[in-house]
Amino acid sequence: MVSLKVQKRLAASLLNCGKGKVWLDPCEALLISMANSRMDIRKLVKDNLIIKKPNISRSGWRYRKGKDVGNPRRKGYGKRKGTKEARLPSKLSWMRRARVLRRLLRKYREMKKIDKHLYHEFYMKAKGSVFKHKRALLEALHNKAKSEKDQKVHFDQVIAIKAMGKLGSKETTVPQRKQCLSSCGSY
Repeated sequence: MVSLKVQKRLAASLLNCGKGKVWLDPCEALLISMANSRMDIRKLVKDNLIIKKPNISRSGWRYRKGKDVGNPRRKGYGKRKGTKEARLPSKLSWMRRARVLRRLLRKYREMKKIDKHLYHEFYMKAKGSVFKHKRALLEALHNKAKSEKDQKVHFDQVIAIKAMGKLGSKETTVPQRKQCLSSCGSY
């Protein structure tokens, strides 16, 4: 095997890199060994017999993985600079929650799932932070709708019973009075 130390050194100085970055074509070792000047080396670089190896860059995969949202690492007390309020203001979290709840109420009102009175009632409750999150508001809405439905059914039943009672008393008492009067009149 031919020694290509000189050629590697010359190529490294021409390519502005270290000797480790220089690749010499092993198939053309004899041709490269005959090159003993910078001009010859330039010619071999042009013919791609001598190549500067590409930079080995570190992959950003691990960095991106660590920066993922929800990744609990590197968030301890030692990494924090601002106060809790500075990092995530309570006003911001309140605004987000209020907007979510109000958006849901608006949507339900437009879909005619709730009337304007119920909307106003729940809007004011949401403003007074009665509901911690969307699920709590939905549960309250469903419970209210269910109780209103039950009340309506109960109310309808009461009205029906009263109506039946009135009808029953008219039908039963009036003929009995007539019969009673007719029997009394015979004396």
